[in-house]
Amino acid sequence: MVKITNEQIHKAFEVGKKIYLNQMSLNEGTQSLTNMGMKKSSGLDYIYAYSNLIQGKLFTRTINSYGTEYYLERIYNENGVSGLKTALLSLYQHIEYYEETSGASVKTGRKIYQKFYDLVKDDFGETVFPNEVDADQKYSEGKTRQVTVNSYERNQLARQECIEHFGLNCQVCDFNFEQKFGELGKNFIHVHHIIDISTIGKEYSVNPKTDLIPVCPNCHAMLHKQKPAYSVSELKRIMENE
Repeated sequence: MVKITNEQIHKAFEVGKKIYLNQMSLNEGTQSLTNMGMKKSSGLDYIYAYSNLIQGKLFTRTINSYGTEYYLERIYNENGVSGLKTALLSLYQHIEYYEETSGASVKTGRKIYQKFYDLVKDDFGETVFPNEVDADQKYSEGKTRQVTVNSYERNQLARQECIEHFGLNCQVCDFNFEQKFGELGKNFIHVHHIIDISTIGKEYSVNPKTDLIPVCPNCHAMLHKQKPAYSVSELKRIMENE
């Protein structure tokens, strides 16, 4: 196996950026990388990694750990905190995808993710997720219903972008925790995944503005009263008819 050099990775970043900005064609870009000794397939991996990182989309082919750190560092320097958040959303999805499909843990990738996440984590308020109930546990008084929380709902970056788009009001009943509870309720909201996970292919890339939506815990539980979950519009109609 021909080792990819750091110099080639630096060049691949610049090529990926030019192609993304329509300043260079894909053929021109891959040719310039093969001229440096990169295999065409490897060059394409690094080109597409840039495009997906800059857009916050899932990428399924791997780049090495040096390349991952280098790309994140450059994106952070050139696009600031917002650009890094978007790139981290892409990397998070890549890690989840790879671990699910390969069955292997991506320890180095998670360390890199955490390193750069630490640079932006102070921008987030406290996150509270629905309680996850052990399916085997028996309850004698007032049975507890499990609400499944998938990785997209758990991810702070996806949650934050969703909340920045919709706000902190429940998109079903319009309840706002800060208005009702003051400081205690500040930044508190659940985030619901609109698309039933079981219907999604493995290469699905989450869009926090179209695939996630803020809801209060009560409405979140009601959305999950059936499988697949009720849609937000269906639950609103149910409330209006009561």
